[in-house]
Amino acid sequence: MLQLQRLNFSPKFNPLQKPGCLKTVASPLTQRHGAIANTSPSNKSPSIKCSSQRSFHLPNQNKIALNNEGIISNRDHQKPLNKQLVPLALQDGNALQSEDDNTAATAPSFFEVFKKKLIAINHLVRSYTWVNIVFGIVSVSLLPVQSLADLTPRFFIEILKVIVPTLLMNTFLTALNQICDVEIDKINKPYLPLASGDLSMGTVIAICIGSAILSYTLAIMSGSPPLLLTQILFFLCGCAYSLPLPFLRWKSHTFMAPLCLVIMMGLTGLPFYMHTQQYVLGRPFVITRPLILMGAIMSIFAFVNGLLKDLPDVEGDKKFGMNTLCVLLGKEKVLPLCVNTMLVGYGCALIAGASSSFMINKLVTIIGHSILALILWIQSKKVDLDNFESTFGFYMLIWKLTFAEYILIHFLR
Repeated sequence: MLQLQRLNFSPKFNPLQKPGCLKTVASPLTQRHGAIANTSPSNKSPSIKCSSQRSFHLPNQNKIALNNEGIISNRDHQKPLNKQLVPLALQDGNALQSEDDNTAATAPSFFEVFKKKLIAINHLVRSYTWVNIVFGIVSVSLLPVQSLADLTPRFFIEILKVIVPTLLMNTFLTALNQICDVEIDKINKPYLPLASGDLSMGTVIAICIGSAILSYTLAIMSGSPPLLLTQILFFLCGCAYSLPLPFLRWKSHTFMAPLCLVIMMGLTGLPFYMHTQQYVLGRPFVITRPLILMGAIMSIFAFVNGLLKDLPDVEGDKKFGMNTLCVLLGKEKVLPLCVNTMLVGYGCALIAGASSSFMINKLVTIIGHSILALILWIQSKKVDLDNFESTFGFYMLIWKLTFAEYILIHFLR
């Protein structure tokens, strides 16, 4: 136990209260049980010097310091004292606590860190676009099917070979877009991993490049020219959409951004269809009525999607000079324009369904598209254009309606 003999400390004064303080001690320290001792024969009273390193020094070279457990120890012997017997007050009057205890109390668990990284990756890849890709590829691949005999295990394996490289290329597109839009996303979408700092720039660049390489590798290994062509189209559209280079950065132009989505969502159904018909089922390529209708309807949906995606982002787009239609015309005009355009698309689908020679197809297409159109119209009336959650929620509704259309399109035969 450490004893301080005849210290000239006032009970109301803390010698460690202020940095750079100097306190005179009346008599040396004594050592008991190997703690601290002043063996200097000098009669001079040693002084205590405060420093920013949380230690104080004695002129006789004996050193007393705070160790990692917040208690006094002799650095020469490294023998801690009983912190219950020697508490020191901080500037705010609170006793020193163990740094290890604080670290243990605040350090996140492995599960929390892992969950946070998964959420960041989910925001990076924009998982709702993955759902759209899976729905779209499966739907287009089923169009050439003529009987249940075509649905062999090989058929589904080949669909999987199309889905995986396309998802990887989509990851390249979303990562590239966020790499180029970090500053804008800090205003429009601060929850995205680069804008929020949940993922580093180096990590996202590695994911971006690696996804593109893997996508091309799998497409080449498949031996299907239509599949490779699709990945090339996705890659070129993504670069044109995002890269801040001359004649590129199409997302900042009024109608070029919707055009990119029309190519990727509306027109790429054709090479997917060719892949299934020629390289999976082994049949000659034939353009069918459902394929034409799917291309037309999905192109309308993609165009509307390209306009509505800017609805929640007007603030940041204005600041960075993005000439989107929402910035030029205002959200009040763009929203009804998009809704009416989609209603026209549903009207075309109703006409196509009514002209079918199968009664079940007529009923499903007419009733189904009528319900979807009604949902669209009702929800559009509830949108609060000044509320981000409201506008983004309506934008996500368009994606859900697109998923439903991939199902209904099979009854337009």
